Amino acid sequence: MGRHILALLLLAASAVTSSLLAHTGGHGSGPVSTWLLASGKHIHGTFHSTRGSWIILEQRSGALKAIPLEQFSSADQQRLEDEIGRITKMNAPVEAPSPVVVQTPTSGRDHTTELALIACALLLGTFMVTRSTSLRIAGTAGSMLFLFLSASPGTTARIVEILGPTPPESIDSTFAAYKPRVKTRWDATYFYVESNGMPTAMPAMKGITAWQQQVPIPQPYTSSNAWAIPLNPVIADVPVSLDTALHTGAVAIAINGVPVFNPENNRGEFSQDIGELDAFGGHCGRADDYHYHIAPVHLASKSSGKTPVAWALDGYKLYGYEEPDGTPASNLDQHLGHLWNGEYHYHAINKKPYMIASMRGKITIQNDQIMPQPRASGVRPFLQALRGATITDLRQCDTNHYALRYEVGGKTNFVNYRWDSTGKQFIFNFVKTDSVRSTVTYTRK
Repeated sequence: MGRHILALLLLAASAVTSSLLAHTGGHGSGPVSTWLLASGKHIHGTFHSTRGSWIILEQRSGALKAIPLEQFSSADQQRLEDEIGRITKMNAPVEAPSPVVVQTPTSGRDHTTELALIACALLLGTFMVTRSTSLRIAGTAGSMLFLFLSASPGTTARIVEILGPTPPESIDSTFAAYKPRVKTRWDATYFYVESNGMPTAMPAMKGITAWQQQVPIPQPYTSSNAWAIPLNPVIADVPVSLDTALHTGAVAIAINGVPVFNPENNRGEFSQDIGELDAFGGHCGRADDYHYHIAPVHLASKSSGKTPVAWALDGYKLYGYEEPDGTPASNLDQHLGHLWNGEYHYHAINKKPYMIASMRGKITIQNDQIMPQPRASGVRPFLQALRGATITDLRQCDTNHYALRYEVGGKTNFVNYRWDSTGKQFIFNFVKTDSVRSTVTYTRK
């Protein structure tokens, strides 16, 4: 009798597995729509569904891209609203959308079903033997099934599911090289990182040719304004593309306490390609806040590559060009990440889009930025780009005193600045070759 029950359960498990892994078909052929964004950029994809105010487009490869409705041009917003209205009327009442299965076509034989059946047989067979440990076994077998499906060379589909919590102690160890400059703590939900956001490698800012006259000053990323890394990351049904969203605020925090922004600036341009970044991939924002726009791969040498260079704000690690064991990263998915030894993480690449093509984990978005998100605190009005200027040096004169040197029109100029021990009063001294000097004092509110 038990043998018949087991056979029936295996048959049911096989049917469920086939349903989960079934490819919807149609990718790689047929017309794909072109959409115009308010920024002037064009994107391609077929309307798939909506999630709140987000529009989900399906690309020819089958990848799903989420874009806020308000980022489309007025004409395409109306076009989308008409389509949503037509579908709503035709299918009312609207049912909740089904979970998304991310599918990555690969070459080779499909062993998905065989692997699923083996894992189900192990789980169910063990459950029949002893029920007292069924929950623990179920969790282990489920993890084994996910790893089989994700890592197998012949896999044609990957199941989206929770990978499990991250031990805070393991996150804490990745920041060890920069303590006590960086301070850490955690609760049941988030791992918190406190820092002043100042660059750790010098000469920072050197080589920037598209400069908005901002300089690095310490930021109050402390207390309730600290960086927050989720301890329970969850794979998202629809990853958020950095090409169409998250151009405001950071998407990761580096292990030296410096935030990492979208590789594209707030105008949708790659900062790396237009002279905005120094040799370390950083520059300053309007609040004189230093941050990176590409993965800070120079930090990998500090940790011998065994630890990540940053943590994405969806809870997953960001490595440089190599795996933790020193081998070159390969087989990255469309998000520029992959499952490696049972762990999902991102990698940097040396071409566009440079890192994290889309956030693989679930995130909360408000005003086009990941929340919770610390706020930078400027002390002076932001300035405009200085045409023809090239930054040639940034020197730390003492603990609270820096000197930035730049050239424009063949002349050398300086911005000397310092702050008091409270971090509230800042004195800027501007020195130009033609002997023009000016000193301005600012007080941080």
